[in-house]
Amino acid sequence: MRKVFDKMITGFFVIVLGTIWYCSTKYYVKPNDYKIIIYDVYGKQVNIKEIRTQFKTSKVAKSYVTEYKKRLPHYDFTIAIDEPKIKENSTPRIFKIN
Repeated sequence: MRKVFDKMITGFFVIVLGTIWYCSTKYYVKPNDYKIIIYDVYGKQVNIKEIRTQFKTSKVAKSYVTEYKKRLPHYDFTIAIDEPKIKENSTPRIFKIN
C-alpha cells in the first residue's frame, strides 16, 4: 500500500510541475536586438555615424556604452531593447530545434 501511495504522489507532482513548466516556457521571448541611443548635452537624440549602435547581446552593448562614455563625455548613452512580438500560435520553447 505504501509503494502505491508513493507512486501516486510522485506522479501527481510530476504532472503538476510539468504543467507549470510548460505554461511558463510557452511564451518566453528573448530580445533580438539591443540599440544604443545617444543624447547630447541638451537632451536631444543625436546620431553619430562613427559609433556602432546595433548589437545582438546585452554584454557587448554595455561594454560599448562604457567605452563610449569614456571617449565622449559630453554625450549620454542608453541601451534600448527591441523585443519581438509574441505569435498567437507559437510552439513551446521545449519543442523548438534552435
